[in-house]
Amino acid sequence: MAQRIEGQDFASAAMMRLVAMGLARQGISIPVPTSPTAHVSLADKRAVLGAVLACHGPLAILSIADAACAMAPEPVVQALTNARDIPDLMERWHRLERFSHGRHRVEIEQLSPHRFRLTHRARDHGPPPSMAESLLVLGLLTILTEMTGSTDVTMKTDAGAVWRSEGKWHDPGTSQGVGSVVLTAASASRTVEVHDNNPETDLVSRLRGRLVADPVRRWTVASLAAEAGAAPRTLQRRLTEGSASFSRLVTDARIEVAATHLCKSNGPALAEIAFIAGFADQAHFARTFSRTVGTTPSSYRADFGQ
Repeated sequence: MAQRIEGQDFASAAMMRLVAMGLARQGISIPVPTSPTAHVSLADKRAVLGAVLACHGPLAILSIADAACAMAPEPVVQALTNARDIPDLMERWHRLERFSHGRHRVEIEQLSPHRFRLTHRARDHGPPPSMAESLLVLGLLTILTEMTGSTDVTMKTDAGAVWRSEGKWHDPGTSQGVGSVVLTAASASRTVEVHDNNPETDLVSRLRGRLVADPVRRWTVASLAAEAGAAPRTLQRRLTEGSASFSRLVTDARIEVAATHLCKSNGPALAEIAFIAGFADQAHFARTFSRTVGTTPSSYRADFGQ
């Protein structure tokens, strides 16, 4: 197996944990390879999914995604399902793909505010994904959509044949691969306002707590002020009075999230931490962490990981 840079296949490792649980919930006994690191062999993954598809059909692959709702907390899943609405979820997924450096990607075309055409295809003219791989990824995106609180979620073929509706999977009988699917949902937009009845908790601390709760969101002064029930100018003034700034508040929250995961010696890989802490890429994470903390993320984990 070709050597990979540490962290590049972290999404695959998390996906295999999902596969193992999803098969167990269905009573399907097929050995699923595990790894103590973030790396999983692409060949092993394809072999497992291919065997499931051949023996149990497409519904078994799609039903694996249902296990996402019952898994132990996965930082990446939490980062995705914190999305406020479907466009936000799709944007987060796109960012995750940039971190994972996988061989495949999901091409996302927004047809209307709540309708998206999804196509699972190869990246950079590489070999195309198998039918089983596409079913799993597109099925997972559908379940993640439901997990954001969206209702009336459906996944259909381009021709309108139903893969999922009313919380159940269906087999439209296609044997020509998956192709593109159309994901539709009635979005339930989330707004989590910052309330704290403790007068000893200052506004800056409360806002930092909100940023820590969802560092992946593309925060702006306006969006943070809205959740605090304040005008942007008022928020800026309050931050200045507290010798703080919006950019510093965001950076501090990201560093706090990253440090929490780095303190777990067997925790997420560095690339995964960079994503779930809201950094633009792994290089941005390394630079910012080193400048702020005074040591690299790897050294911090070596010193404080337990």
